[in-house]
Amino acid sequence: MSSGTKPNYVIFDTDMGSDDAWALQMILKAEKVLKSVKVLAITTVNGNTTNENVIKNTYRILDGFDRTDIPIYKGADEALIPGDIKRGSHGANGFADVEFWDLDKYPSDINTLIQRKRAIEIIRDLVMEHPNEITLICVGPLTNIALAIKSFSEIKTNIKEAMVLGGNHQGIGSIKPCADFNFYMDPEAAHIVLNSLTCPITTLPLECGLVQNLNIPLDWRFNVLANVNANDKNLTLLNEIERIRFRGRLSYVPYDALLTAVFLFPERCIRTKNQCNATVELHGSHTRGQTVIDRRNSNYNVTIIEQVYEEEFKNSLVWTVSE
Repeated sequence: MSSGTKPNYVIFDTDMGSDDAWALQMILKAEKVLKSVKVLAITTVNGNTTNENVIKNTYRILDGFDRTDIPIYKGADEALIPGDIKRGSHGANGFADVEFWDLDKYPSDINTLIQRKRAIEIIRDLVMEHPNEITLICVGPLTNIALAIKSFSEIKTNIKEAMVLGGNHQGIGSIKPCADFNFYMDPEAAHIVLNSLTCPITTLPLECGLVQNLNIPLDWRFNVLANVNANDKNLTLLNEIERIRFRGRLSYVPYDALLTAVFLFPERCIRTKNQCNATVELHGSHTRGQTVIDRRNSNYNVTIIEQVYEEEFKNSLVWTVSE
């Protein structure tokens, strides 16, 4: 990035599991080394774990990167229409139940770690302060973004772009037969975001990380990536978390980091993508939360990342924790 060029301003919206941790670390590395982005705020949302745990996990990753100066704003504690949702594969605390919150180092009251404003307020304030300059990087359920849109409609036309982890394009699901975790956790929020924003929206769906599209051996994760930098405090923690989380699996896919790699290195990482008109099914007993693509409609509102280059993504992960 040339000297004097304004960085991409980012609001990072997260439900902080280990995938989110990789994504955040990658963004922070780009801010430090490439000077290509600037994280203005982190907003937390219920998803992989409770909001309280999301705040702790987020602060721990910031502390491991010596960036606790980045403000954290608490967001939604539940979906727009709460349901009986089973958590994903991140354990009760979002970090595979690894105990890392040392009360000799970290406060017992998490309210001391967050700002007084709520997530939707800072989203509104920053978007209007920097019209058409802010990228929303959304790696959890979209509750905060939907609430901000509904509360402050003026932001709809003032966001630069939205990068969204979630959805599908072939009807393959994870938490449900036809829905991925993030969209199913709050389908109404996903529907609002896809159908309200006027800015470019890029989604990275479930199928992008399936073994036929991305096959990173677990051996590579723990014999190569795990040993890149012994001094990286976050890598040490992530090694412990992911040895538990990925136990018994054959391949390794940190989905949230896939999204940030696509955002930071689109020319290197994106193999195939497709523009389409997409919305979210809200009512089907078997399809609630599924992304519905109208292939007859040329009024495109979403760019879907279908495949990434595996080696380039692996290189991005190595770079993320290299000295």
